[in-house]
Amino acid sequence: MSIKNIKTAHLVHDLKNPINIIESGAQSLLDKQDRYGNLNPKQEKVVRRMLRNAMKLRNLANNMLEIDMASLGVLHIEDCNLSQILRIALVEVFDLIDPVVSDALEQATAFDKFVGILKANDVLLEADPGHLQKQIFIDETKMSLIVTNLLSNAFKYKNKSIRVRVSMNDDTIELAVKDDGPGIPENYHQQIFDSYFQCEKIEDFPVRGHGLGLAGALALAGAMGGSLSICKCPQGAEFVVHVKSCPRPQ
Repeated sequence: MSIKNIKTAHLVHDLKNPINIIESGAQSLLDKQDRYGNLNPKQEKVVRRMLRNAMKLRNLANNMLEIDMASLGVLHIEDCNLSQILRIALVEVFDLIDPVVSDALEQATAFDKFVGILKANDVLLEADPGHLQKQIFIDETKMSLIVTNLLSNAFKYKNKSIRVRVSMNDDTIELAVKDDGPGIPENYHQQIFDSYFQCEKIEDFPVRGHGLGLAGALALAGAMGGSLSICKCPQGAEFVVHVKSCPRPQ
């Protein structure tokens, strides 16, 4: 393990301690109001916002560690399915956008209900239920982080809706996320995968902070022997990830 990897691991460990304290404190204020005093609606809203952001910080710290492990080729192959991965990613993204929708997605066990909730919130899911439920063997955490990153970017830059397309061909998984926003100029299609890169501000095109997020997602996909690319499309931005399911463990 290199000095850089050791430093990252120690940094993540040091970050988790204060994050856990903030998270557990905010949760206690919500759950133990008989002990700490009742919160009025405005106070509860503030505490819930604190809790969501503490959870976001914890997730960012975990992401740093996963990307660091990816650089070392460390994988944790698990028995999972694409339905689980999509649910994890969508619940996390909606938790920051609309916690009510996030809770509804987490509780929706039926596929039709899950898809219906997404459609009502302008997320169109195109997938064969059989493909979503098929048993696969991949690093579930890394794949979930890739999907979360792509969805977060799509929500950030969409005009109205997002389209998520999932398919499987033998053991190859293809997952695409497309938004209907201003898109990314073709001359930036390679550079957006560089760490910390941001597009110049031009007319009808916002400054984009894809930078480290897409660089990290690319590293995670590569660690699993897969790929992440951007497609040419007339409107919006579409990213596609390809990853192969590992052979079933003996």
